[in-house]
Amino acid sequence: MTGLPDHLRRATRSRSEAAEQRSRTALSGLVRNGKPINFTAVARAAGVSTDFLYRHPELRALIERHRAKGGVPAGSVPEQTAGSSTSSAVRVLSARLTQEQKARQGEVAKLRKALEVAQGENLALRRRLARYEED
Repeated sequence: MTGLPDHLRRATRSRSEAAEQRSRTALSGLVRNGKPINFTAVARAAGVSTDFLYRHPELRALIERHRAKGGVPAGSVPEQTAGSSTSSAVRVLSARLTQEQKARQGEVAKLRKALEVAQGENLALRRRLARYEED
């Protein structure tokens, strides 16, 4: 089996290099604007997959280094003040999710009980049918 033709190899390399450059540009833009640095944010800004970023050791190291700094840039609003409405929304949604989970668990328990009953009836009917077929 032969490898890719040269023109396809060059095109693939070119696309990869362009994606790597977009990733570097996106990362520097996020840093410059004081945005949180993580693989998802860089991938979205660069138009690449997170898998692409994880597979490129240099990009991965850069993102991890910036993510580790994690400090709030000067002049930005502290997370607690800016995120207070977000955190209350998260609490409300969390409470709603918990209620829905409990409701679903109750429904699942009822359905399991009904299934047990149906399986029991099915078994009884099979046994009756087996007795009639033996004759």
